[in-house]
Amino acid sequence: MAYGGKASAVAAPREASRSRSLREKLRARTFRVSMRHLLFAAFTVVAAVPVITLGAWVEHHAVQQEIDAARDKHLLVAHNLTAAVSRYVFDVRAGFDLAISAFNSGEQAPGLQDLLRSLGFRHICVVDGSTGTVERYMSGLAQNAAAQITLKPGLLADIEGELQKGGTVLTDLKFDAQGKPALFLLRRLPGNRLAYGVIGTEYLVQLQRAVAFGARGHAAILDGKGKVIAHPFQKWIDSEFDLSKTAPAQAIIAGETGVMQFYSPAFQADMISAYAAVPETHWGIMVPQPMEEIYAQADAVRRAATTIAFLGLLAAALVSWCLASFIARPLQAIGRAAGTIAQGNLAARAPELPRYMPQELIELSGSFNRMVDELSRTNRELADTVVRAEAASRAKSEFLANMSHEFRTPLNAIIGFSHIMSGQMFGPLGDERYCSYANDIGNSATHLNSVITAILDLSKAEAGVIVPDIAPVALPEIIELTVRLLEQRASEKGIAIRVHLDPVFARRSIDTDRGKLTQILVNLLHNAVKFTEAGGAIRVSAEPYETSVRIAVADTGIGIAAEDVATVMTPFGQVSSAYRSHDGFGLGLPMARKLAEALGGSLILDSTLGEGTTVTVELPLSFSQTGEQMTEAA
Repeated sequence: MAYGGKASAVAAPREASRSRSLREKLRARTFRVSMRHLLFAAFTVVAAVPVITLGAWVEHHAVQQEIDAARDKHLLVAHNLTAAVSRYVFDVRAGFDLAISAFNSGEQAPGLQDLLRSLGFRHICVVDGSTGTVERYMSGLAQNAAAQITLKPGLLADIEGELQKGGTVLTDLKFDAQGKPALFLLRRLPGNRLAYGVIGTEYLVQLQRAVAFGARGHAAILDGKGKVIAHPFQKWIDSEFDLSKTAPAQAIIAGETGVMQFYSPAFQADMISAYAAVPETHWGIMVPQPMEEIYAQADAVRRAATTIAFLGLLAAALVSWCLASFIARPLQAIGRAAGTIAQGNLAARAPELPRYMPQELIELSGSFNRMVDELSRTNRELADTVVRAEAASRAKSEFLANMSHEFRTPLNAIIGFSHIMSGQMFGPLGDERYCSYANDIGNSATHLNSVITAILDLSKAEAGVIVPDIAPVALPEIIELTVRLLEQRASEKGIAIRVHLDPVFARRSIDTDRGKLTQILVNLLHNAVKFTEAGGAIRVSAEPYETSVRIAVADTGIGIAAEDVATVMTPFGQVSSAYRSHDGFGLGLPMARKLAEALGGSLILDSTLGEGTTVTVELPLSFSQTGEQMTEAA
């Protein structure tokens, strides 16, 4: 057969219907996401990632940030308080020295008493170093008497070493003659005399109480031995409470400055404290705060960060939804218009978008409407073309019907007279060549008549007017008949025809149209014999396949190229001089395909150039109950 390359299959209408049904089911099962939801999710994620990341970072670092802030704040307060205490110590010593100078000169310095009272002096006097007798004192500083300013026993012994160095000595926290916390200033004078001053701690306490933060954050002033000079707890001041065992106090005694965390037995809590030493006196400043307050502040920051992140996420979602709706609404309108057009309403159009819409969407809407306009114009032209084509087809059918009648009438006469002449019915013709010519005339007329019949049958098939006559058919009989019709011609070319049928067809008949199936097989076998070279082989087979029966005609002929398959499947399709060297008009395969489709099946062509061709007819398989009973009875 003249068909070649790996030929593509001609899909049956029933297979196409099953494929469309499968695609529709798959589409129905596919999860669909709207453009609005997709844009909303994308915008929300883009906006939420930095908000959530920032919130998580703040929450993760909140405690450390609060600790770092507390360290900086406490250390700054400690430095400032240390500077204030240093200035106070300087002023106290300067005032004391000024008072001693006034004693020695006998002059009255104006405003000196006011200055000393403002510095917290209670007493300033000069005593005999041997007897302790008060030689003179400055009146007006307090309601005092000589007994009240008597030097406290043991005081000189504690600071004797420092007095030997010269200059004014400021003691650590002591108690005065009245049992009140006080600081003492002493200085040796010529003639074994001793200048003696008593200062209250009120100013330092006032200075300490000016520092307070949080619930229990405070400042504390310690003397050189770690005793409390100023503290929020007054009883600690009155009892000379000793903090020298605490880590910050030990660092102060060592002259260090910094910030540390430590456990406070007095508060029974972890504390963070800045500490600094007063260089002039070796006193110290502590600025402690319970760690639980730091943690509480960090929790507040975390809650604020979580709240802000949530509000930011909510705002991002709201803005994303509005933006997604803003973008998706025009697309949905265009999609609805496309759906309406798909249903056949070509008057539908996408809405005209306002100017504030994105330029791309405006252009999309305009392009869509222009496309629909062009589609409407094309459809009108196609409709006109279809009308003209249908008219031409009707005219062709009418022409063929009329011409067939006009052709067949003289052809039948030619065939009849040629038979009379070749048979010498009315006497000899004389020369024998006349008989030969008469046979040629009859054969040519018969061939022309068969061509006209094939053209008319094809026209009917294309017009869809072929109505199958379904009845029980014994498939082996049909195949045997078609093989017998072409067996003589095949044997003349030395071509062997082999038949292989599934045994089930020997027992059971199938429901189909006997005449049309016979015509299909005759066309296929005729092509196989025509395009198979001498010495070749043809194989005819039939077997059931699922719900179909497959009848195949395979040859070892010349085949055709793949690009020529579509041509040979069209009426009058002949593809090259090699094919035209064989007689025929190219109607066999197209007619066989039309008849197969009329029977509810399909025709599949598979070929390779130079290697032969296989044509398979696949028809619906329906075993006939009547035919089966008849076969069994036989």
